[in-house]
Amino acid sequence: SWIVGLRNSNDKSFPTGVIAGSRVFVCDNLAFNGMVKIQRKHTRFAQRDLRPLTQGAIQELDQHLNVQDLRITNYKDKSVTDLRAHDMIVRAVDAGAITNTQIPDVLDQWRKPAHDYFQERTAWSLFNAFTEVTKTNNLHTQVTRGEHLQRLFDERYPLALAS
Repeated sequence: SWIVGLRNSNDKSFPTGVIAGSRVFVCDNLAFNGMVKIQRKHTRFAQRDLRPLTQGAIQELDQHLNVQDLRITNYKDKSVTDLRAHDMIVRAVDAGAITNTQIPDVLDQWRKPAHDYFQERTAWSLFNAFTEVTKTNNLHTQVTRGEHLQRLFDERYPLALAS
């Protein structure tokens, strides 16, 4: 699902911000992370400027969502054998998407998924075997490793986008 986070400060000590994506993080320690982020300092015309910035961010998020939906459909359409899954798991270690110690857990999720929905032997099921294991990582590690995993899967299962 897609999430939108907002932040502001009464004393204007940090900028007003909007964050959006499939994972967002807004914390009182000023951590503010997500796929699309806009921020605006508290100045005289901040309120006026936020509307077009927000509209641009929504358009950018819409583009990201469309590509993500196509990516998921693409992954669901790609069959994966155990041999290919094992290869991808080792490549994921090489790419920095998981650690050596997470290999057995990813294999377990591939062989016996925690969710019945991922019983099919597809790239989408394999991708979710990884994310099921890595969702216990701290947020920063999840984001970084998730980017590595996405890049690895996109290289193996490229998405043909119309120009």
